[in-house]
Amino acid sequence: MMQAVSRRFAPVAVALCMGVLAGGVGVAQAAPLDARQSRVSATFKQFNVPVSADFKQFEGDIVFDPAKPDQAKASVSVSTASFDLGDPMYNKEVAGKDWLDSKAHPKATFTVTSVKPAGKGYQATGELTIRGITKPVQFPVSIQTAGGMNTFTGKATIKRLDFKVGADGEWADTTLVANEVVIDFKLVAAAK
Repeated sequence: MMQAVSRRFAPVAVALCMGVLAGGVGVAQAAPLDARQSRVSATFKQFNVPVSADFKQFEGDIVFDPAKPDQAKASVSVSTASFDLGDPMYNKEVAGKDWLDSKAHPKATFTVTSVKPAGKGYQATGELTIRGITKPVQFPVSIQTAGGMNTFTGKATIKRLDFKVGADGEWADTTLVANEVVIDFKLVAAAK
């Protein structure tokens, strides 16, 4: 039963995940994300038990030059209906009006507004839009280059209630489903 309940609320994590992952990218000319090698997931706690799931459909473009990180640009769009908890019934619930509201808001987006060197990596700042609500987001990003590809990895924590995800009824109680959602991403794009 715990697993069923946990899967039921994965949509909150998914929506948040999509938005944050989009912001963690960068490279010199615009390069589309390689969705086959990339991953965006969200982890949240339901009844204090961690639940993780992936978004299966997303796309974006990245412009990043390590010599000019202040000129970086990135835009990532995630299909809110693609959050996959491993069960069609739970996926449908997450895509529903109480959670991600995929019918009215089919995409969650992240647009990078700033990238600055920070320690061994970078600090990305941008705007995340979920359910038509836009909020600023900031998180660390690591970048590795190998085989002609750039790989951007990072984690960001957002608050689902800031985006009205699961904000009505019993799920607004953060002792049932935590407000914090960790977006974990690996974004891969050609190095140009």
